[in-house]
Amino acid sequence: MKSSWRFCCKPVLMLAALLFGVFGFGAAAGAAEGDVSLYTPYASLSAPPGDSISYSVDVINNTSQIQTVELSLDNAPQDWKAQLTAGGRAIQKLSVKPKETQTVNLQVDVPLKVDKGAYTFTLTAKGAASLPLTVNVSAQGTYSTELTTTQPNMQGTAGSNFNYSLTLKNKTAGKQLYALKSDAPQGWTVSFQSGGKDVTSVSVDPNGSQDISVTVTPPDGVKAGSYKLPVSAAGNNTSAQAELEAVVTGTYAIDLSTPSGNLATDITAGSTKKVTMQVKNKGSSPLKDIEMSSNAPVNWEVTFEPSKIANLAPGASTQVTASIKADKNAIAGDYIVSMTSKTAEKSADATLRMTVKTSVLWGWIGILIIIAVIGGVYYLFRTYGRR
Repeated sequence: MKSSWRFCCKPVLMLAALLFGVFGFGAAAGAAEGDVSLYTPYASLSAPPGDSISYSVDVINNTSQIQTVELSLDNAPQDWKAQLTAGGRAIQKLSVKPKETQTVNLQVDVPLKVDKGAYTFTLTAKGAASLPLTVNVSAQGTYSTELTTTQPNMQGTAGSNFNYSLTLKNKTAGKQLYALKSDAPQGWTVSFQSGGKDVTSVSVDPNGSQDISVTVTPPDGVKAGSYKLPVSAAGNNTSAQAELEAVVTGTYAIDLSTPSGNLATDITAGSTKKVTMQVKNKGSSPLKDIEMSSNAPVNWEVTFEPSKIANLAPGASTQVTASIKADKNAIAGDYIVSMTSKTAEKSADATLRMTVKTSVLWGWIGILIIIAVIGGVYYLFRTYGRR
């Protein structure tokens, strides 16, 4: 009877053991509700359009058995990108030892073209746990390009270059090739540099930026003043503009000569000679308070009329009369009279060669002396010659 019971029940016990093993192991491999928890300290974050948010999420095994869970991000907004990584690699499933915690990283990319507001999605451990996450988009997203500079205004002389630094930002979801151009006034030269090389276009990644240097050269003879220099970057269905400004202070140049250019004349000792001098503004800025001065030989006198020029416009000229009085005892020969026209910014010199001739009076006196000598000799000859 006893052996008969063993014989009858043995298959039943074996079947029960088999079923227990199958279902027991099945329960250990899968996670039930409450067996696993998901945790992150920052469940609600704010971010601007185009930003990337990184969540550090703990997967906690609350049981005494190994738990394997399948992770997924549910209800993600359209056009948002997300990736789960652990150990530097993308993952879909994760196994956690009993009573231990594994950390995964969830990176969420907020698109550039997005409305301002709150967006909620859920990180799910399938069949075990879920973690709601919220991103508050802080501004209205746009599909646009930005071209900016921290210093749009530069000042310099007409002969100098004006250098600007621009930042071009691609606030679109795609890579853009931007053509660079300028609408500067005629005669102005504008060149663009990127990476130390001259360029006419630049390529910028989505939500990326590129630094651009701009060199502006004014034309010859440009007048002093403020000049607007519009520049632009145009891509595929998007563009941006920036307005630069160059303040030209102008150049200072002055010239002093005679109207004919002849800087040689003659003068009689002791007499006064009037010489017309011409002062010309050869720069692009007005010249103010031009003073006339001279350096002449000893006992010579030089005066100017006028002695000071209040204002002289660019390209204009005016005449000054220099009255030069030679020393009465000057002997015949060449003498140098130097003249200077000077402003606070520039000065010009002119060297006048003066040839001194003897006075006509002294010539007549010499002739009279000669006649007197001849007459005296004749008288002596007549008086004493016959004796």
